[in-house]
Amino acid sequence: MGDACRWVGAALMGASLFAASGCGGGDLTSADTSTAEAKVTGTVKVKGKPMNGGEITFDPMNAQRKDATAKTAKVGANGTFEVTTLVGHNTVRISGPALKSDPQLGYATQSIDVKSGDNTLEIEFPPK
Repeated sequence: MGDACRWVGAALMGASLFAASGCGGGDLTSADTSTAEAKVTGTVKVKGKPMNGGEITFDPMNAQRKDATAKTAKVGANGTFEVTTLVGHNTVRISGPALKSDPQLGYATQSIDVKSGDNTLEIEFPPK
């Protein structure tokens, strides 16, 4: 009976480790599940020139943060912006007057990794 108990114990331990690891195979970092916020400032350029007005949106939603909301900031005449969003992966997109001359930019997104603390970024559309 001792061998049977060890085998059952080992099987249960293996099953619980498998269940705890998930089955998606994805490599989620703690930042991708974080609810901590960080400040992001910077400039947005469209085809190498500062974006003149419009908005920039940071969307931190992912499978682990299904209820996270996107944060939108106004873009100044010189392309500057300031927003607070969740730490970790954010999908970034733009909207505004720059899309009138190039509507395809409305479909362009970038993946930005927001770090804890202050972040200063230069974001270029279309992405390179």
